[in-house]
Amino acid sequence: MQKALIKDYYKQFIFSINDEGIDFSMDANQIIYRGESYFEKDLDLIKKNSKHIIDDIKPLYINALSEIILKLSTLNNNIEKLNFLNYSIQLFNIPVNQLKKDFFIDEESSRYYAKFELGDDIFSFNDIYKELIQTQQSKKYKYDFLNFNFFIYRTKILSFLPFSLLTIVKNFINILNKKVIEIEEEIEINETKESKLKWNGKASHLGFLIGQLAELDYINTPKRNNGEINYTHFAKEVLTTFHAKTTESTLTKYLNIATEKAQETQRNFEKANFSIPHKKEVS
Repeated sequence: MQKALIKDYYKQFIFSINDEGIDFSMDANQIIYRGESYFEKDLDLIKKNSKHIIDDIKPLYINALSEIILKLSTLNNNIEKLNFLNYSIQLFNIPVNQLKKDFFIDEESSRYYAKFELGDDIFSFNDIYKELIQTQQSKKYKYDFLNFNFFIYRTKILSFLPFSLLTIVKNFINILNKKVIEIEEEIEINETKESKLKWNGKASHLGFLIGQLAELDYINTPKRNNGEINYTHFAKEVLTTFHAKTTESTLTKYLNIATEKAQETQRNFEKANFSIPHKKEVS
């Protein structure tokens, strides 16, 4: 697909004036392309060929995406997947840079850039346009004998293909970039889990013990505007330190020692003769 995107398709729209069997009755324009004389095909034919080229690239797009997804499934870890995706993105950025230039067909950096040959005159659309802007007429290039609308139509037809190819490859890269973001987020989540303390007890144990430490002034807790403990934020802070098999909403019920669940857990600890002295008693 990368080769198809970066291919110089303008060469399919022109043919040398030295080719044998040229039908001079057909509607073709004589141009100068890279210093040589050529005939440019009829614009409606170029338009038709451009659509065929895009149709041919569609299955290549699907196959390339399938190959990348399949390759990702065979890689051992997220770092390898990121390296592969970033390499693929760099590979497809090569046609992006060229297609951006190709879109502006009246710039010499475009592979679609050509000048027209009419008698002794050789000119581009830009030559005529600049003269019209400056003098409101185009005597130098005998513009009176040319149809200005033709150049507008030609620009529209020739720029269609590089613009379409650019859209295709940028959409493809966007899909890869989204996959990169997903993997980076997964790496971040895994690193966060690894940096936490693993809690081997139940969620009720964690909530009760931390709640008791808060009640006995061993821990500062997040407060609401009215001075009461914000147990939702408290649970979130606890879970940033401990990796436990529970949710914030569940842990909240055990952190608040006034809830029925927390009191039930407290009774179980008291049966085991468990108690924590107030901070002041051991200071």
